[in-house]
Amino acid sequence: MAANASSHAPRDLSNLVRARAGLLHALAHHPSWTAIEARIADRLRTHFADVPPELRRIDASASDAILNQIIHYEAVHEIRSLRDLWRRLESDRRCYGLFSESMPDEPLVFTEVALTPRVVTDVGLILDADSPVVDPGACTCAMFYSISSCHEGLRGVPLGGVLIRRVLDRLQREWPRLRTFATVSPVPGFRPWLNHLARTQGGELSQIMSWLDESTWLRDPELGARVESALLPLCASYLIHAKRGAEPLDAVARFHLGNGARLERINWLGDRSAAGLARSAGITANYVYDPSQMDSNHDVYSRTRTMFVAPRVTVLAHGAAAHVA
Repeated sequence: MAANASSHAPRDLSNLVRARAGLLHALAHHPSWTAIEARIADRLRTHFADVPPELRRIDASASDAILNQIIHYEAVHEIRSLRDLWRRLESDRRCYGLFSESMPDEPLVFTEVALTPRVVTDVGLILDADSPVVDPGACTCAMFYSISSCHEGLRGVPLGGVLIRRVLDRLQREWPRLRTFATVSPVPGFRPWLNHLARTQGGELSQIMSWLDESTWLRDPELGARVESALLPLCASYLIHAKRGAEPLDAVARFHLGNGARLERINWLGDRSAAGLARSAGITANYVYDPSQMDSNHDVYSRTRTMFVAPRVTVLAHGAAAHVA
């Protein structure tokens, strides 16, 4: 069966991926190429369905070529130095990628995971390059904190969900003590959504947005508390109610909920980095992947676009109306 599937694989997958990337960039000026791009996308999806990519752990022994790509393509939390990279590859950390036999030294997509004693709400604790290494055997949580695609030409090819499931299966086999599989995720569309809301609604929200454009609210406890009381409910409302068609407007929410996760918690100042403040006023979200419920959640979401959300987040979202004019 595998040999037969391989016979239908593209002869040069790398060239096909790069050709589609070029087409995607050119579509705005050449809309007539849409049909060609769609055919290539279908070929790629068929290829990976017939010939599933290989899951590999990427550690410090990986080739320089692969490690350089991890640095280059990390899309969520910039790798700032070699010290930073090595910390992300320590024994209590995991980096996994999907690889194709046709592109053995180029990860298709990769994810970074921290093994921790408890659920992490502040991603800065994971990203601290000077944090002590803990015994992975004593950890009960696996925190997914980044997932990045390495090829524009694979946009829309559902490899991210495959990667999450394969990594979950592997972690469960290797570390039976793990009980919780969760993310500490960015909320990348929140600030743009807030900006739009402030322009259309005005009122208190316009004042809050002016504070966000400055840094004093981070140093002023009273002002920070006012910003927090307004933005946490608004972020919950954004994740639950803001839509792109029938799906969540937020791309990260679409990804995790579409792959069977549950929106569990929203965390104030869970990412104090410049990027975290710019995209979500420092707010992070925890999505939980419960292996016993992932398939049913995925099936329900696929059919009905029903979101699985913890009650505390739903309750939090109810307070958003008080802060909108």
